[in-house]
Amino acid sequence: MILDAKNDRMEWLKIILSMPEEYQDIYFHPDYVALNCFKQNSDGYLFYNEDYGKIWINPFIKIKVPELIKENKNIYFDLETPYGYGGPISNTTDQEFIIESNQKFINWVKENNIIAEFVRLHPLYNSTNFTDSKIQILENRVTCSLNLNLLTNDLSPFKSKVKNMLRSASKNTYAVISKDKKDFNEFKKIYINLMIEKDAEKENFFSKSYFDNLFTLIKNNGFMSVIRSKNSEILAIGVFLNGKNSCHYHLSASKNHKLPGVNNYLIYNAALYAKKKNLQILHLGGGNQNIQNDNLFKFKNTMSTNNHKYYIGKRINNIKIYNELKNAWKKKYQILSKKYSNRLLCYHVNTEIIDTNLYY
Repeated sequence: MILDAKNDRMEWLKIILSMPEEYQDIYFHPDYVALNCFKQNSDGYLFYNEDYGKIWINPFIKIKVPELIKENKNIYFDLETPYGYGGPISNTTDQEFIIESNQKFINWVKENNIIAEFVRLHPLYNSTNFTDSKIQILENRVTCSLNLNLLTNDLSPFKSKVKNMLRSASKNTYAVISKDKKDFNEFKKIYINLMIEKDAEKENFFSKSYFDNLFTLIKNNGFMSVIRSKNSEILAIGVFLNGKNSCHYHLSASKNHKLPGVNNYLIYNAALYAKKKNLQILHLGGGNQNIQNDNLFKFKNTMSTNNHKYYIGKRINNIKIYNELKNAWKKKYQILSKKYSNRLLCYHVNTEIIDTNLYY
């Protein structure tokens, strides 16, 4: 019923491959889950329930809770969906089986000292249908996708403004699809420089091992869309990861330039390649915030044909211990608490962001 992303990889893959093709998504892949175990003392797992061909699965990262309660020496854990999307899914809508599966999962949660759960429900599937009613479900934002079956050589289904941007970019640059390590190293360099320029917090920087594992995932389950200037300088690179049916826009980075339409061209180039690979959907994700005038959302929406509601789920299984943990964390890290205390799993924020010795 429980599989480890690293030690039980082949068995995990066998279960995923038994699901309908549209559910064989990269976010449920053991290598993707393992990639995102970048918090201290965290490991990737898949809980599954199977009964006469009916399967219910729930991938997650199990994170050891920091030892903040001095008088309590018990070891506790939290659960979190990996960066991106996930949550439980099933190959059946049989409510009796889904309720039974959720109950078995809750029993496992109680047996394993799980304090709280944070779930990122997959927006391409109505995954709230497979989730326990005791989880608090909240609408977080809207995401965008492009139906690749509507993509044509005359730049349909995009509107005239986007078509003009694509034509302009295609005249001034050229696009390629790559899995080359040299291009990936350039992406990594541009991405890190962007984080530094934006004065991003330390928790937003990925480690060397993350990038190494991401490149392996790209080679096996993805690609890069690369836009170069006419003199071959890389202007922008996007990382795209593939499931059986869907392609996902994972990360991107671009240099400062004045050429119009480069980011549109990056997505269009990826869409053409994904369509050649017989994928049906290019999922672009959402904006930075849940507001209609979010610039990132508005841009992605111009490159899309469909919108999807993205929900998150929260559940606290031991409210007494949770409150003790949170209060101890807020007391110890007052600077961090001002910004992050609204997060369910706030006490997992990387404390290296600040040096608490400066304040106590």
